[in-house]
Amino acid sequence: MLGSSWPDLVVRTGLTDGQDERGLSYGTNMEDGTISERVGYLEILQVNPTYRRYFIANVLSMVGTWFTTIALFILAADISGLPELAVGIVLVLRMFSLALPQPFTGMLADRFSRKWLMAISHVLSAACALLLLFVDGPDDAVLYYSMVIMLMVLHAVYVPAESAAIPNLVGEGEALITANAMNSATWSASLAIGAALGGFVVAAYGTDVAFVIDAATFLVSALMIATLTIPQEKVENPGTIIGGGVRLILDGFRRIRRTPPVYRILSAKALWSIGGGGLVYCLVMIGDEIGVADVAAGIGVLFAARGIGSGLGPIVARAVLRERSRWPFYLGGLVSLCGLFYVLVALIPWTPWITVLVLLAHAASGANWVLSTVMLQERTEDDWRGRVFATDFLLMTTVNGTSSLIAALMIAYVGIDLRTLVLIFAVGQTISGLIWLSVMLPGERRYFVENQDKSGTSA
Repeated sequence: MLGSSWPDLVVRTGLTDGQDERGLSYGTNMEDGTISERVGYLEILQVNPTYRRYFIANVLSMVGTWFTTIALFILAADISGLPELAVGIVLVLRMFSLALPQPFTGMLADRFSRKWLMAISHVLSAACALLLLFVDGPDDAVLYYSMVIMLMVLHAVYVPAESAAIPNLVGEGEALITANAMNSATWSASLAIGAALGGFVVAAYGTDVAFVIDAATFLVSALMIATLTIPQEKVENPGTIIGGGVRLILDGFRRIRRTPPVYRILSAKALWSIGGGGLVYCLVMIGDEIGVADVAAGIGVLFAARGIGSGLGPIVARAVLRERSRWPFYLGGLVSLCGLFYVLVALIPWTPWITVLVLLAHAASGANWVLSTVMLQERTEDDWRGRVFATDFLLMTTVNGTSSLIAALMIAYVGIDLRTLVLIFAVGQTISGLIWLSVMLPGERRYFVENQDKSGTSA
C-alpha cells in the first residue's frame, strides 16, 4: 500500500492534474473549481520537504523516548521495595504530568511559535535524560521521580504544538488524513522498535545506555525542527503572559463547550483510556510472565506488539473506513473491539503468542486515535486548535492515569490476581465503547445531515 493514494472521498470527473503550493498533487474539477487531493504515503514525503524533515525528526525522538520508557520501568523496580506499585506510580506520574499542564501548554501553542515550542522542549528533555544517569539507588529516588515528571511536562509542551501544526504543514483533505496516519505509524513504529531494542539493550547493558541514546535523539530532532518553516495564525492581542494566558485558556474552554461537534469527539481518546490505562499497566506486569529472556525483554516484546498494532490500525482504517459519515460509529466500536481482544488475553495461557492479541487490540485503538484526531483538526480553526488538542490530551491522560493508578492499587493492596485484573479492565473498556455509541451517535447523525453538501459528503 505504500506509495498508493486513498480513493477520493468524493468521486469527481473532469479533473486536471497539478500541484498545490506544498507540492501535493491534486485534481481540479473543471465545472466548479474544487480540488480533490490524491496523496500517498511516499508522495507526501517526496513532494513536501518541510513535512519530510519534521517526520524524520519525530521518528528519531520517539525511538529514543521508548528506549527510555523501558529503562524507567526497570529503574523504578530497582529503587523501590514494591516493584508492582513502583511501576504503577511511574505510569500514573507520567500521565498526570502530561495532563495537568495541558490547559497552559495549549494556550502556548496558540500564542507562540509552535516550531520553537517543539524544539526547546526537545532540548530540555535531552538534559533530563542525561540527569537520569546520576540515579544509582533508593537514595536518588527524588531525582528519579523529578525527571520522570519533567520529561512528561516537556512532552505536554510538545504535543499540542505538534498536533496543531500538522494542518499547517500539509493542508486539509486527504493530505491531512495521510499525515495523521503516518504520524500514528511513527509513534507506533517507534514504540515497536524502541521498546523491543530498549528491552534487550537494557537487559544486556543496563539503563544508562538507553538514557544516552534518548538524549542524543532529542538533540538531533530539536536541531531538525529548528530548521523548519511552519506557517501559523496566532491569537491576536493576547495581552500579558499571565492575564492574557488565563483569558485564552478560559476562552478555549468556552468555545469547546459551545461547539458540540468538537466536544463530542474530544471524548474519544479518553473513552479508550477508561480501560486502556489499566491494561497498559497490566502489560508491564505480564512481561515478567510470558517467558521471554528477563523482565525487560518481556516488557519490550509486549510493547513492541502494542506499537506494531497501533501503526497497522490507522493504515488499515485509511484504506477501508472510507465512509466519513460512519467515522463516529467506528470511534466507539473500535474501543469495544480493543476490549474484546484483551478479554481473550485474560482467558488464554500467557505465552509469547499473546502478542498477536495485543497487536490486534492496539490496531483498533490506533485507528480510533487517528480518526478522532483528523475529525478534531477538521472541526477547529487554526487560532484555537492548540487549546482543543491540549484539552483532548488533558482528558485522555487524566483518565489514563486514573485507570493505571486503580490497577496498581488493586494488585498491590486488594489482592486481585493479574489475570482477573486484565479481565476487569477489558470488560470495562468493551462496555464503555457501547455506552459512548448510544450517547454520542444521535448528535453526530444530526451534524452530518446538517453539514452535508450537494455531493453527499460531510463538510
